[in-house]
Order: sequence, then C-alpha cells, then structure tokens
Amino acid sequence: MFRSKRFRPRRWAAGLAVVLALGSGAGLDSAVALADSGARYLVITGAGSSNISVLGLDRLGTLSKVAGSPFASGTGALSVTITPDGRKVYTANTVSGTVEGFHLGTDGTLTPIADAHLDLGGPGVGVLASPDGRTVFVTTGVATNEIRAYAITGSGGLVPTGAAPVRIPGLSGLSMPAITPDGRFLFTAGWLEATVFSYAVGPNGALTQVDAVPAGLMSTLPGISPDGRFLYTSNEADGSMSGYAIGADGRLTPIPGSPFRTGLMPLPHGAMFTADSKRLYIAEAMAGDIAGFRIADNGVLSPLPGSPYPAPAGTLPGRVLVDSVSERVFLIDTLTLQGTSRVHTYAMAADGSLSRTGVPSVDTGLLFSDGPDAFVATQ
Repeated sequence: MFRSKRFRPRRWAAGLAVVLALGSGAGLDSAVALADSGARYLVITGAGSSNISVLGLDRLGTLSKVAGSPFASGTGALSVTITPDGRKVYTANTVSGTVEGFHLGTDGTLTPIADAHLDLGGPGVGVLASPDGRTVFVTTGVATNEIRAYAITGSGGLVPTGAAPVRIPGLSGLSMPAITPDGRFLFTAGWLEATVFSYAVGPNGALTQVDAVPAGLMSTLPGISPDGRFLYTSNEADGSMSGYAIGADGRLTPIPGSPFRTGLMPLPHGAMFTADSKRLYIAEAMAGDIAGFRIADNGVLSPLPGSPYPAPAGTLPGRVLVDSVSERVFLIDTLTLQGTSRVHTYAMAADGSLSRTGVPSVDTGLLFSDGPDAFVATQ
C-alpha cells in the first residue's frame, strides 16, 4: 500500500539509474569480518557509486563490515554476478561502459582481475555468470541492447567465446538476463518493449531465440525460482508481476491470474526466492515496503500473512536478499534520507511473515543501490 507519510521522491528505478549513476562511493570505517573456510558475504554495488561493498554474513544472519570495503570499481554498476564457487565477482557499469572482474578472498577483500576488464563501447547493463561458472553473459546498450558471451579463464579473466552477439528485438532498453539453474535457457525482459524473450543456450554460450511473450509496462529484473519451474518479472510502471511457467523447451506460458498486483503504485523491483521455491519477496520502492507471496504448485501467487512489511521511515527499498540458511531477509535502500544505502535485517517466521530484528542497519557506503546489484557469495 502507498504510504504518503513516507519519504517518496519521484523515481523510475532502473530507468533513472543511468542518469543518477554519476557519484562516487563514500568511505566506510570498517572492522575485519571473521573469515574462515566456507565464509559467506553480501556483495553489493551502487548505480551512483564507483565502489563495491562487501559485508560478512554468518549463519545466524549477522552482518559485519569487511576491512577496506567499499572497494574501488567501475562507475555506475547496475548489476553484479558471482560465480557458483563464491570466489569471482563481475560487475556491469553503465557510466564507465565496462565489465570489471574481482577475486573475492576468504577474508572478504576484493582484488581486481587484470584480464577481466572489458570496454564495452556503451553502457554495461546486465551481467550474469552461468550456473557452471564457465561463461559470463553481458547485456549492453541504451534503447536497444545486445547480449554478449564471454568465457571465464582459469585466472578469472574474460575472453569472447566466439558466439555471435545477439540483438534483443525492439526497444529493449535496460535488459537484465536470468538463466535457469540447469543453464539451458536464458531470459531477458525488454524494459521499453514490454516483452520477455527466451533463448536456448548452446555451445560457447550461443543463444537461439525460442519465445517472446507479452509482459507489463517497464518490465525488468526477471527472477527464476530455484527449482527452475517459474519466471517472474517486475512491471514497474503498472505495479504488478508477470509470472510464467518455463516449459521443457524454454517456452513461457502465463501462470493463471498473471499479472499479479503488488499494491497501489508500489514500483515492484526484483523478485527473490526462498531456497525451497515456496515463497517470493520483492522490494516495493514507492510503497516503502517488502511484499511477500506464497508460490502455489502452479506458480500462482498469494500474499503471505501480514504482507506487505514496512521499510524503515525515510527509505525507498531497492533490493531484497533472501537467506534461507539464517532465515533472514535483507532490505537494501535505493534512496534514503541518510545518504548512503543501508542494509536492514528482517526475521522470517515459519509462515513466511517478516519482522524487523531490531539489529542496527549496516551502512554500505554506496549511493543508489538499484537493479540486480546484490547477492550472497558462499565459499
């Protein structure tokens, strides 16, 4: 529900990120996070920053600041991806027009990979590592986008796979990719085109379009349930989520009742899932909350008890992360009266409902966290 008493500057989420991604990240006093084999971290970028923030995450859901964070990177990162081993991080940067790669150490520090710097010749929009950790897919462009495939070398560097770039049809604009857990199919949502495109992934990351289905206005940030059965896109302009069943051939079938309303002018932004694929949470920027949904066996969404769950006053939610290990949900500001984005912690009850833990928020040192810009790295 829209809350007029909250701080709510006019915002079009990913659409303004290219314009707003002009600042540089602020410094952050930090203490060394506890590090050991099997460490976990939140890796976060900011579309208005030239930095990447890393926060330690223990199995109880406690966050700690990593020494040296935030780390220098390209400018205007709308997207970040982490390889399955949790040891390589890649960002796509709109302002600098680059992809940058980093080694993520067991102590949470980021070290640039010398041969993982790509000059794209235009804005970097989306970046996505394949489930087998061998390929990185990059979307780049302005009103029209194309998808490029790069092989990850043994050192973490990036080299073209030899597959031809694929132009996304129409006025795609700000297209973010998503891939099924088995790596067979890749999807993009055309933010300007209001269409979701489906591609079969072949050898060397070659893409062959297999489907194109209507989506809502300003559709973005496709999310795939961990079991690989369903895809949901955030329709920013009409306050809904479109849901699709993913066929064995990669074709998409609308879920009964789709699109699903998420509230009055909520600006939904990036569906995230529990590990069992039974629940979905999404940041609602304009409404100032997190919406939670139960996922039925056929993909139909129904609100969780007490949903939506309010964000702290004076913030616009930009991204949620779901940690099924600690049963915590983390909310990251996209804009806040405090300036730099904070991470706020919620406890997830047995019925999926959320409540603030009372733990103080953690400063990322970043500006304007927007897009698929935060993930959990597990080593």
